[in-house]
Amino acid sequence: MPATPPSALPAAAFAISTARLRLALVSEDDAADYFPLMGDARLTRFLAWAPHPEPGQTRTVLASLVAARAADRGIHWAVRSQDGVLVGLVSLIDLRLRHLRWRLDRAELAYWIAPDHQGRGLATEAAGAVVRFGLRQLGLHKIIVAHAVGNGPSGGVARRLGFRSVGRFREAFEKDGEWHDLHYHELLSSELSDEDAR
Repeated sequence: MPATPPSALPAAAFAISTARLRLALVSEDDAADYFPLMGDARLTRFLAWAPHPEPGQTRTVLASLVAARAADRGIHWAVRSQDGVLVGLVSLIDLRLRHLRWRLDRAELAYWIAPDHQGRGLATEAAGAVVRFGLRQLGLHKIIVAHAVGNGPSGGVARRLGFRSVGRFREAFEKDGEWHDLHYHELLSSELSDEDAR
């Protein structure tokens, strides 16, 4: 059965709760909470963007994330603790359901947790919930993860979630004068265990 386009579901369908976290679709209204996190240089070493110098940039980025779901290009969840503290972002990006006659039903998992909240397993908890949502509720066939080889903790999240290593792209991107390799992992819907599916 083909995957469900995100735009076909109401916003409430994307609400996810875990033992320690609440995930909901990002909103421009989250900008005030996100700006201090997205302006933190400790966060962005391996990310595609630079720290945000002013709140307007954060609001613009969040608006683009909201638009991505409407266009069926991606889904972005604000990750908050159960008491409402914003701790990060988890996304299914590069959502590709079809290409001409090919059915693809795949997406890439992306995630970050603010430096002050790292080291507590929150990325694994939030990303695991999004993987289950993508493979079960949306009906995706495959999710991939790409992380900079130098970013060991990000690779650890993929491994803990059961993703299989499929290769390394040498010097895949340059940032701040340094070239970085990317390590790719993948997980098929058939590989999600019954326990993970709950």
